[in-house]
Amino acid sequence: MYIPKMIKFACLIVIFIFLVCCVNSKNSFSRQSDSVVTEKIEDGHMKCLQVVAETTIEMLIASRSVIAKNQELINRDPTTGNYFMKGFVPAVAGSQIANDFSLMTGHKLKQTSLKVRNPANSPDEWERKVLKLLGSSEHPKGVGFGEMVEVDGNKKFRFMTPIYVDVGCLQCHGNKGELRPAIRQFLESKYPFDEAFGYKEGELRGGVSIIILPEQLGLEK
Repeated sequence: MYIPKMIKFACLIVIFIFLVCCVNSKNSFSRQSDSVVTEKIEDGHMKCLQVVAETTIEMLIASRSVIAKNQELINRDPTTGNYFMKGFVPAVAGSQIANDFSLMTGHKLKQTSLKVRNPANSPDEWERKVLKLLGSSEHPKGVGFGEMVEVDGNKKFRFMTPIYVDVGCLQCHGNKGELRPAIRQFLESKYPFDEAFGYKEGELRGGVSIIILPEQLGLEK
């Protein structure tokens, strides 16, 4: 598997984008008054944080997409031609990548939904609120949401990007009675409390959430 290399590459990209963003922000503020500088720096910091969040999440979503496109290759025995569901699906790969990334960087990356398959991915209060927002008709489709929140006196930047159901997702998240028997049997044995069925193409499946600690990127609290 090449997932560790993929994670390291993603981290390097995120760090590079952050540095470029912050350098440009600093240069653009150099001749402003103190009050304007403070306000613009804060705006610049928020933009940097959003770029880091969006880029990190896009890398995870791209990794999930690769796994989704290769399910036949992953599960099909090349010798016999039989299909054996191994369980290495996009969500599982995404969880492993997110966990390793979180351990490597200190920023918390997570997949979640209002209808979870794995209870470990259940949304917290903020994620639940944002998932409802992303699924509302008032919010533009495909656009993420982020904000600075304060917990126990510490500021954290939280961001979530929506994930929508495409055709490939339906092989595991469509109508339960229409799933391939090998997939249905695997899911029933692995996830007895599974709620992630009955989706249609284009519907909001959930989101990828990230928590970034500004001080870890050299930004003021």
